[in-house]
Parts: sequence; structure tokens; C-alpha cells
Amino acid sequence: MLLVTVLLTGCSGGGNAPPPSVDPPVPQSSTPRDPKTPETTPEPSPVIEYVGKTKVLTLGDTEIRATRNEIGISVACNIKNTTGRTHDIKVTVSVGNGSDWVTTNNFEFQKVAAGQTASETTVMGASFEGELPDDPKIYVDSVIFS
Repeated sequence: MLLVTVLLTGCSGGGNAPPPSVDPPVPQSSTPRDPKTPETTPEPSPVIEYVGKTKVLTLGDTEIRATRNEIGISVACNIKNTTGRTHDIKVTVSVGNGSDWVTTNNFEFQKVAAGQTASETTVMGASFEGELPDDPKIYVDSVIFS
């Protein structure tokens, strides 16, 4: 209340004197912050590049490569374990044409050691009845470390 009074008095003086100097109040949190609460990090943004006819999507430590061929879309999943211990890693990837067709695959990597990269390749869309896209849409649906 004192701050409001000083500000009102300083503003209503009408003279040429500068308003009194008042330090702003320091905001107080109603709940103390738990130092053990992890900070949330922003989601990485996907980076899309082309290597010849191969579309490469990189999202954090996950890289997906998709290339259309005669029997479907060859999809390679590469993921680096940047944690300090061994993990099982499951990456769910969807590939589609962006309008009416999408197929999903789970890449499951067992016991990936710290600092190591795991890779797996599969063909997606082989049973699709229609024209497969030359430039498929790639989605990393989830990356789960356990």
C-alpha cells in the first residue's frame, strides 16, 4: 500500500521535481521451488534434408531416412543413446503422403549402450494399393527410453 501512495503522490505533484526513487517490490512465489524438479527443455525442431532421392529427417538424436523404391518405402531409423547408461529404446515412425495414406512402424532397440548408435531398416507401404509418394511425409511419433 505504501508503494501505491508514493506513486500517486509523485504523479499528482504537478511540479518539475522528479518522482521519488522507490525500489520495485520483489515478487514472492506462493510455493517454494523444489530444487529437484527437472527443468523442461524445449522440443527439438525437425531438420529435413535430401541426399539424392533419400529424405532425411533429424529430430534430436534420432535420424529417419526414407527412400521410395520398387516395393515400398525403405525406412532406416538411427538413434544415438546420449544418456549415461544402457537403455532399451522404442521409436515409433509414421510415413505417408500427407493426405489420405499413412503407415506406422515401431523400431525397438535392445540394450543400447551409453554413447552408442542403434540402426534398423524396414520397408513400409509395400501393401499400399496406389501410387506411393516420391517425397514421403515422415513423422517421429515417439521416442521412449526404458
